[in-house]
Amino acid sequence: MLLIRFIRFLRGYICFTAADGFPERFLNLCNQAGAAIWDVEWQGGTMRGRTDRRGFRLLQPCAEPAGITLQVNRRVGLPFFLHAYRRRAGLLIGLALCITLLSVLSNTIWTISVTGNEKVPTEEVLHVMAALGVKAGVWRGRLDSREISAAAQRELPGVAWLSLNLRGSSAVVELREILPKDEPGPEEPRNIVAAKAGQLKVIEVYTGSAAARPNQAVPAGALLAGGVVQNADGSARLVRAEAYAVARTSVACQAAAARRETIEQAALLATRYTLCLLWLRIPLGPVPGGAQGAALLTDRRDWAPGGRVMPLAIERRTWLSFAPRERVKNDRQLRLSAAAAFFAQEYNVLRAAQVIRQEVEVNLGEPACNVLLRGAAYENVGRAAGLE
Repeated sequence: MLLIRFIRFLRGYICFTAADGFPERFLNLCNQAGAAIWDVEWQGGTMRGRTDRRGFRLLQPCAEPAGITLQVNRRVGLPFFLHAYRRRAGLLIGLALCITLLSVLSNTIWTISVTGNEKVPTEEVLHVMAALGVKAGVWRGRLDSREISAAAQRELPGVAWLSLNLRGSSAVVELREILPKDEPGPEEPRNIVAAKAGQLKVIEVYTGSAAARPNQAVPAGALLAGGVVQNADGSARLVRAEAYAVARTSVACQAAAARRETIEQAALLATRYTLCLLWLRIPLGPVPGGAQGAALLTDRRDWAPGGRVMPLAIERRTWLSFAPRERVKNDRQLRLSAAAAFFAQEYNVLRAAQVIRQEVEVNLGEPACNVLLRGAAYENVGRAAGLE
């Protein structure tokens, strides 16, 4: 039914009213003449209906013999709409240009996105795809996804798999990076030795032979679990020792911050905005001068109404210059700098340890501020080592 209405709208139809006379004779004459009439209804002795443009021309000869008075109520459809604006050529030209532009843009790549990458930079992937012809404004019918995917994978050594998917006016590059190689199944025999000196508290040997006991003091490099196992018949075999050993160890952490330091101070040289529309780049200001050799920062903001990225963006380029400057910290700034350096160092040293005792000493002086931590902790001291 909806398709029939659409076809009638394209062809145009007329809503009419037939009054007086003999309506039954009028309908019979219209049927004999081949006039198509639908949606006929009676209201207060008046007949209402609809017919197409050809049918309305046939209604006039049929109305006179039946004494019917015809009246046009409304003309509906594309032909009547175009006829009303026949003298406004600008509107018709604009409509035609709009339809043409939509048709062209629907077959053009607007945006390019990259998914699945962590180590491979997005800029590198986009640069390779642009060299292969995948960029904003290109006709999507010219792109061969399989050939481009294979060529891009060869150009990106850190990519294990890559696929170019064309979704409407967007090009999505999906890739998988090469993972680190897993260790081989059959491995060489090994021992487990102490990585640090301490008092052994817990030792669990999963594979191999135990060489140390709980509450035993072990120096650094002492054997905890051996990779040589004695069989019941007196023979020996080599295995890959696996053990979990926790010892109480001494821990120390130190960090310092200087009162005087040289920093790079940034100075703004120029800022320039550019309107990006597909492949067009329209500068929104004069080209800045004196920015040769300066650091360039680029920020691009896409227009995305409703969360869908459109082929329109504003790009901002900022040129900065850096000059060395000496900064002298006051006591509060010096303590904060030393604390930040200390916390970073403490995290690296004690992130895998359970601290059971600690003493922190802060020495604030003129040249620097030193922070020192001493204490004890429980640590997993097991470390793999080759057989001696």
